[in-house]
Amino acid sequence: MSSVYFERPHGFRDYLLQEYEKRYRLEEKIHDVFLAWGYDWLTTPLLEYEETIRQGLHKEEEEQLYRMFDSSGRTLVLRPEMTTPVARAVTTLLGNEPLPLHLAYIERTYRRVAARSHESSEVTQAGIELLGDATPDADAEVLAVMASVLQSVNVGHFRLAVGHTGFVGALLQDLPESIQQALRLSLLRKDAVSYEQLLHQQRDLISDREYEALLAMPRIRGGYDAIREAREHAIHPMAMKACDDLEALMDALGAHGLADVVQFDFGLYLEHDYYTGILFEGYVQSLGLPICFGGRYDRLLERFGRSLPATGGVLHLERLFTVMDRSETPAPRFLLFTGIEDRPLTYSFAQYLRQQGYAVRVVRKDDELPNESTMTAWMANGNLNSQNKELRRYFQEFAAMKEEKSEC
Repeated sequence: MSSVYFERPHGFRDYLLQEYEKRYRLEEKIHDVFLAWGYDWLTTPLLEYEETIRQGLHKEEEEQLYRMFDSSGRTLVLRPEMTTPVARAVTTLLGNEPLPLHLAYIERTYRRVAARSHESSEVTQAGIELLGDATPDADAEVLAVMASVLQSVNVGHFRLAVGHTGFVGALLQDLPESIQQALRLSLLRKDAVSYEQLLHQQRDLISDREYEALLAMPRIRGGYDAIREAREHAIHPMAMKACDDLEALMDALGAHGLADVVQFDFGLYLEHDYYTGILFEGYVQSLGLPICFGGRYDRLLERFGRSLPATGGVLHLERLFTVMDRSETPAPRFLLFTGIEDRPLTYSFAQYLRQQGYAVRVVRKDDELPNESTMTAWMANGNLNSQNKELRRYFQEFAAMKEEKSEC
């Protein structure tokens, strides 16, 4: 038999046994946080038409799509991200719902990755979308929800880097389109050397003030001081408006008690071309890649025929799983060994334990012993034999209940 049958496709992985259980618990915690903030759940199809997904992609991103065809020959793709499918669903299905909409999801997305890449092709996005609210309070809420998740899963110290696509766009707008794209790609890759080399090559085409502003842009980072510095380089009204937006956002974040974890990054640029305002990425100390990201996308829904301001954010679940506190001990599992003659009593007692909220497995007496996290007992001749006091106590309660029922 060919060994290919035993291989996983590159970029994919398996989650088994306790690792899967811990991942499931992580999703549960995120689910609870989203619910606690009043978000409603939705799910969208794994497959979308390519023309739908292209509404939210750069041309370069189209090479990463997994494609197939439906029975009529139209091109389908595995969804590479969730914001565009949500925009489609909101436009087509939620047109009569009161605004703003608070929507949440935990869904898998798919992108092709290079053969030698360590990135995953299958990424679970746990996200929220807040639609119909154009205020800084909406952007601040998205960041606050992301922070609540990171706090709930104990990732340790984290920070949220916040930028504005309007500031980047304003400073690049007078350059040739090809140069704009090259500089954006350098910002996206956080490649300062390439960015400065490209900028230096255009030195004769731009004024001294424009050059100084563009050179300073990716270096402007910090708190309120960074906003003041950015205003000095805001050579276009749109750049000044971006500074105003970020200052208003910081005031709203202060009301959430998040000012200490936020750092402005005026060179921040994200890959999707639908972003129109505030952008953010979240980082933890032990991982050099963003663990969450998002921003405002006020014009994406226009591409589906509905004008609606929107903002949102997603957590990269696989990255989050690698840095979360996984020291929690798994929930105890009761394992009951039984012979044929004791099966009715054992099954009845097992069901009683399940009603108390415990996981219970019933096995034959000749099966192998469980791992240390499992509490074991042997049922023999109508009696429970176990070293575990908790199990013995439950059996006493169970036996008393059965006796009381038999007397009635």
